[in-house]
Amino acid sequence: MLEDGSVEDVVLVTQLPSDSWFEGFALRPNGKILASRLDEPELYTFNAEDPEAKPHLLHNFEEEANGLINLCPIPGCDDEYYVLSSVVDLVSIEFEEFIVWRVALSPDDSSPPKVTKVTKIENSGFCIGIIPYSERILLIPDSFKNCIWRLDTETGTTSVLVADDTMKVAGGDGDFFGLNRVRITDEFLYFTNTSAGILCRMPFERVQDDPSIGLRPAGAVQKVTEDIPHCDGLALARDQTAVYTCSYTDGHIWKVSIDPSTGQSKTNVVLKNLSAPTAVELVYVNDKPKLFVVCCGEIEMNWFVQDDQNPWSEVANINSAVTVTVTTQEETA
Repeated sequence: MLEDGSVEDVVLVTQLPSDSWFEGFALRPNGKILASRLDEPELYTFNAEDPEAKPHLLHNFEEEANGLINLCPIPGCDDEYYVLSSVVDLVSIEFEEFIVWRVALSPDDSSPPKVTKVTKIENSGFCIGIIPYSERILLIPDSFKNCIWRLDTETGTTSVLVADDTMKVAGGDGDFFGLNRVRITDEFLYFTNTSAGILCRMPFERVQDDPSIGLRPAGAVQKVTEDIPHCDGLALARDQTAVYTCSYTDGHIWKVSIDPSTGQSKTNVVLKNLSAPTAVELVYVNDKPKLFVVCCGEIEMNWFVQDDQNPWSEVANINSAVTVTVTTQEETA
């Protein structure tokens, strides 16, 4: 299972509802995990440190959606999140009616979440993610329109932050998704292209005098690596020397080691034999990095077929979504 020695330990955290597909999750201030379900409009929370704890359904958005695309914490707010919902047809690969919601949680979940509709995203293709730049400005990657939208949550208006050829679908047989995950640092915007199997970054600058704009490109898009086919999920180390992403078809996790000053990289498989990993999140506990991975179990679509010889079934019921943690060991110079 180990190839470069960077993974110390792997722990099964919990089993999510059977036959479910989870794409978004975040670590809450109380140590619990918040997770959004793609195949149902359901928002869950669970204790990541208690394998016996059952996931708790917090809210169902069924009145205006049948799936949740993703979620993100709101900067400067305590236990508040933006959630992106949609009307989803996973068989036909059709997505429409994208809505951004604001969800405020109570620390002990004793009170129901406070859910507020923020805005509907008009004239989009497939809004595949949601990333906060500030409490006001969100970045929305669009996998069908090959761009990243800038969404002003105060006015509900969208504008194109960047559109680039590296965001387009590769065009091979069975390739439906181009631009996928996005992460942002103080200097760069990182993004993946699933069908092209690439990780890219783009420098940006802050627009201090206009909070409705927030940021703008400050240079060309740079390819960091081109050897991560069918990638999903994206987690960035806080020193920007490593990126983690996963293959939902082959069931492994890549570590892309990066020189932040040049963007040069080296890619290694650090964990194998997971069942359909779709999302990763890197957190630091006592300054030690811990990678959370969501695996979606046995999901079969006409466009998404897994390897039948996956030994992950020895660890968890192959017909259940699961969350595992991977304790990583960062290299030092």
